[in-house]
Amino acid sequence: MKVVLLSTRRLPPTYFDTVRADLGSPENLDLDVVAWVPPSGPVDGLVKSFTLVGPGRMPVAVVPPAEPVEAPADADEIPVAVSESAKAPAPEAVVDENAVESTDTEADEVAQATEAAESSAEGGEPGAGGAGTGSASRADEVAEGDESGGSTDGAAASTTSSSPAEVAAGDEAAQAQAEAINEPKPAPAAPKPVAKPRPTGAKRVVKAAQWRARKLRRAGGRMLPSAIKKSGPVKKLTQNRKADNLAKTYWSRVNTRADVMKTIEQADVIIALDGGSVWAGWQIGQVRTETPVVLGLPAARRELDRLVGAGQE
Repeated sequence: MKVVLLSTRRLPPTYFDTVRADLGSPENLDLDVVAWVPPSGPVDGLVKSFTLVGPGRMPVAVVPPAEPVEAPADADEIPVAVSESAKAPAPEAVVDENAVESTDTEADEVAQATEAAESSAEGGEPGAGGAGTGSASRADEVAEGDESGGSTDGAAASTTSSSPAEVAAGDEAAQAQAEAINEPKPAPAAPKPVAKPRPTGAKRVVKAAQWRARKLRRAGGRMLPSAIKKSGPVKKLTQNRKADNLAKTYWSRVNTRADVMKTIEQADVIIALDGGSVWAGWQIGQVRTETPVVLGLPAARRELDRLVGAGQE
């Protein structure tokens, strides 16, 4: 048994259990909902389908966060899953024998060279004097090279140096060029909007009448006392006007949705649950005369009992 519910109000998830109980709780009952607003909570598993034709989004069930994993009671105990590589000694404990041997050999060579130099200095061999003379001559050559290099650097500095006026002029030119590059360009002028043509003839008269009616309605709303505005008859008229607009909008959405109309064509009973969905139910009843369209759950229960008594499942 397939039942379609038409609604323009917000329905709680527990309401669908009430619907099943009021309809007799048949085993093969499938509920399809066509609503203007989303339900107040997730309805997964409560209805076969919930089609939203108005504003809003369907609620999503909140997934509880995962529970944190507790650490083992004994921190010194190594878990079984730890690989053998984690149990290897630290890198600082490993000693490289080749590095130690090479260090010792270099120290011995330095000590031998120092002893040989001291013995040659004490003996006063001719070779030592010759070495001293050679070192002095090399020191003179280095000094002469420094003097020549200094003179060359001075010449280059004198050649590349410029007057402060030229440097200031170059800085000002570079700064002016940078400002010209970074200067923002003026935005293009926006095109002027094209004025709409004014109505003429009978259309102008209709527009003028609508404008005067809106002006009078606003003036009357400001002049009316708050006691009249909040009175029962005025509230009822306002609610009826809003319900009428909502009912027409709801039917237009239902009529333009191919999936909704396909669901309605497969229904055995169609139930309008509120005043905003009565207009849509009446329109559907005019098109599908073989499908019962009722208002409220008691009338739907009678139709279901009649169908079950007639042998339709």
